[in-house]
Amino acid sequence: MIEEPKTSYVPMTEAVISCFCRIIANRKTPKIALMVKGYAECLFLDKNDMPMVALHWQKYLEHIIKKYNNI
Repeated sequence: MIEEPKTSYVPMTEAVISCFCRIIANRKTPKIALMVKGYAECLFLDKNDMPMVALHWQKYLEHIIKKYNNI
């Protein structure tokens, strides 16, 4: 979901800023620049260079939980 923030300022701790910087520095460059609703350079892309959606994260968390419970 892409929306404008309710306020013009979104407060972030130094840890969050550093996390975003690390994500940006380590993300792969897609073969084709994709634009969604006027926004480009998504933080997370799937194996097909498409922006990741909620279903991706849901499946990742389900896998993590299943692995954790098996341990």
